[in-house]
Amino acid sequence: MFKKKVGMIGLGSWGKNIYRNLNYFDVVELVYDNDFNNLNFNLIKNSKITRNIDDIFLSKTVDSIVIASPAITHKDYIIKSLKNNKNVFVEKPLCLTLKEAREIEKVSKEVNKIIFIGHLLQYHNAFKELKQNIKLGKIGDLYVIKANRLNFGAVRKFESVLYDLASHDLSMILSITGKYPIKTDVNAVFKNSQKIPDYINVILYFEKNLVAILNVDWISPYKEHRFSVFGSKGSLIFDDTKDWKNKLIFNPSYLNEKNEVVYKPNISIEVQEEEPLKKEIESFLKCIEYGSTPITNIKEGIKVQIVLNMIENKLISKYGLNNGFY
Repeated sequence: MFKKKVGMIGLGSWGKNIYRNLNYFDVVELVYDNDFNNLNFNLIKNSKITRNIDDIFLSKTVDSIVIASPAITHKDYIIKSLKNNKNVFVEKPLCLTLKEAREIEKVSKEVNKIIFIGHLLQYHNAFKELKQNIKLGKIGDLYVIKANRLNFGAVRKFESVLYDLASHDLSMILSITGKYPIKTDVNAVFKNSQKIPDYINVILYFEKNLVAILNVDWISPYKEHRFSVFGSKGSLIFDDTKDWKNKLIFNPSYLNEKNEVVYKPNISIEVQEEEPLKKEIESFLKCIEYGSTPITNIKEGIKVQIVLNMIENKLISKYGLNNGFY
């Protein structure tokens, strides 16, 4: 189906899922991970493994490089890929500072190569259906967007929960608002480190009194991946922990002119069941095969990075972390 071959860097827990989907489309040429134990699983053929990362950057048969290594490595690996005339898929976050993102953007323009950022939920059928319903006016004027991404997950050493988890939701929020927030408020909890927050609450204020509330937490005793949009005619709720029949719900309850709640029963919205990661990888492969522009391209990535930077600056100002953190 796809002729152009891919090299992959990083086969950790999520990298294995990316590899599985790349392997489905039979496009993997070479794989590398600095932890050789990560390469020891049955999908990988020994002939595809290299212990020298430069084999991927310098390969004449590799058209594009998929980067799923730790976020602290992203900037250098992306730029080295671009300078070796490779297209790039990079798992979120794009990188860890706005300065790095601008540098990546500059090099990508110079070499005219595609950067595809792994903001996975842009390719999720439930989120696409949610956006379509907003566009059709199903919930009227937008009032409040809420995004909760909570889990008892991996606690990172080199990036905060902001960069690890919030990138997904900021990408979704900005794709709905189409504009940057005009003001931010931030709160954080530092449990495992005095520098890297484990829980962050963000309020983003937009024009026309639209507010987005974001909670990200990797020390939550329960899992919640819920994204909702409340409007003048009801609400749309995307809950990715639910089965496919209930992933997207329309709640037609609303506030009337007297600020009284008018209750109506929830309605499930039909969503086609497809693995989002498979759709994302297929979209990437189509982009590099046919030269089309990704939804989650470098411009979209810069927008997310700008808001991440706004939040980070607020955190630094509020908590006195003048050395910065990720």
